[in-house]
Amino acid sequence: MLKHILKSTALRLIIAIFIGIIIGYGIICLKGTMLEIALQIIMIVKHISSQIILFMVPLIIFGCVAPSITRFSGNVTSLLGFSLLIAYLSSIGAAFLSISVSRLFVPLFEFGKVSSAVNPLPEKMLITLNFPTVDTMSTLLLAILVGLGVVWTNFKSMANFLEGFQAMVLLIVRRILLPILPLFVGANFALIAYKGQIEQMMIYVYVVLMIVACQLLWITIMYVIASIYTRKNGWLVVKFYPKAYFTALGTMSSAATLPFAIECISESPIVKKDTIDFALPLFSNLHLCGSVIAEMALVTAVYYTMFGEMPALTNMILFALLACVIAIGSPGVPGGLNMSCMTIVGTMILAGQPSESTIEFFGIMTAIYTVQDGFGTACNVTTDGALALMTDKKVAQIEKQNTCNLNLH
Repeated sequence: MLKHILKSTALRLIIAIFIGIIIGYGIICLKGTMLEIALQIIMIVKHISSQIILFMVPLIIFGCVAPSITRFSGNVTSLLGFSLLIAYLSSIGAAFLSISVSRLFVPLFEFGKVSSAVNPLPEKMLITLNFPTVDTMSTLLLAILVGLGVVWTNFKSMANFLEGFQAMVLLIVRRILLPILPLFVGANFALIAYKGQIEQMMIYVYVVLMIVACQLLWITIMYVIASIYTRKNGWLVVKFYPKAYFTALGTMSSAATLPFAIECISESPIVKKDTIDFALPLFSNLHLCGSVIAEMALVTAVYYTMFGEMPALTNMILFALLACVIAIGSPGVPGGLNMSCMTIVGTMILAGQPSESTIEFFGIMTAIYTVQDGFGTACNVTTDGALALMTDKKVAQIEKQNTCNLNLH
């Protein structure tokens, strides 16, 4: 039992987070050349490990989505439409929950002195290793088109090739990606600790706690909805997600967490493998409920601390509707949603404010969002399981309809 626990990926990631934070605080005491060397080592470890992980993500998406589509016979387009609908509705619901809770509780919090300053990192790394890769949304679109083409043409040899390609990719994940992930997570948190962003988050500690509470509440709501909709026990899905949750907490990327999320939900006895291979890569690129919760809450809180009043409710609602659309495709990068939304925050929320205040607003938002981003990603990934459970029912309905059509003919 102890041996099994020690081999747990979740435990390794937790240990990597704590070791990374300790190292980050430790190197602050160094000076001159020793500090430069320590930072260069950590930055290089993070850079190379992240390059390998992000290079593999498009392979994983294509290797899972394309063959899973070929396993479905007819009405696969209706399945895609259903998946897109529930993903967007979940993000919108999460955004409205966050706006409501934030407007209720933020005025009750006491905030300390706000600062966007951090300890600087070296401008250049001594070693860079940039692998050419493909955008995750482009890969997802390619996988969908190839899968649909194979289904429509009944190209059986191509379907067999895709099955073999999927098995190969999953084996690469187990033998290469899993061992290097703790290095990436540890280096990431070491740099966060060194830059002083953890201390910055403490100024907004009550807001962060509120965000995490809203995310946990939304996870619960979505699994309750999924259980009612499918008439199955959602606990038989979510109880397998701790490893994926902690992985997302460390990587801060839904895309990088994808293989672990697939591994977790595959242990569930109530979701079919074909559905998992189709739904999880799709939702990892489209579903950002946890990140949206954080974005809405932080925009409200930072605006309140800087200007002493709440942002206009109508502007926040319009911002939420647009953010859930703009956010599509941003899960591949830590903090991607925040970066994607900065333009509309400036035009819709900060319109009329001085340029100096706008720059300060973006600096504080980026610092706080970056540190807490892992919690939002963990919520995204965990809630994907509820959407996959609902998608599984849709798959069953399609299969039943196809069976009926065959019997009629």
